[in-house]
Amino acid sequence: MSIIMKELEPLLGFEVKYGDDGLIEVDVNCKFPQDQSNCMELFRRLELIKIDESKVTFPLRLVHWIETINPLDNTTIITYFNIDGIKKIVDENKSKLIGKTTFIKPEIQYPKKAKYPNLHIHFYQIAEEEGMYIIDEYDMVESCLIHYENTKQFTNKRIAELEKYVNTQELFQMSFLPIEMVRFDENGNIQDFEQHLYAKSSAELPF
Repeated sequence: MSIIMKELEPLLGFEVKYGDDGLIEVDVNCKFPQDQSNCMELFRRLELIKIDESKVTFPLRLVHWIETINPLDNTTIITYFNIDGIKKIVDENKSKLIGKTTFIKPEIQYPKKAKYPNLHIHFYQIAEEEGMYIIDEYDMVESCLIHYENTKQFTNKRIAELEKYVNTQELFQMSFLPIEMVRFDENGNIQDFEQHLYAKSSAELPF
């Protein structure tokens, strides 16, 4: 039986289509949200959806800290410099997250003249009396926005070096991964991040 799907209207100038799994896919031709105004607007909308899904109430305060993974050796790159590596870092900080409401977001940035990038995981935890004062969800998007000064950091030479150890398609997607709330299952384990699973699936290399 063939199913005829209704043609989807473009979103912010991007082509929208149904994926093989039936999910709607947006064909974004930007490497970083800052590349184009419509890329940034799309990213902001995705952030707002994630914040709305969290059901947090405003105003609130956010304590912000960063865990940085430096590419000290090949093993470090293989272990952490991928989408699953984000979850590993969050798991390693589990003791700070239990009983708290926390959001995370990855950032991948090259220091000047560096061969490999650093991987930063931003943690935003709701607190009662300290941290950034956040008025509403729009303020939260802007306050947690990661600015990429160099949107051309993935040069051909750098990509070739990274491809010896990791799937660079996963790294390219990290700047577009939205803020995610850390959730625990009934056994106290940190659950997978939904958008990370989608990104990992779309970055799979063809055989």
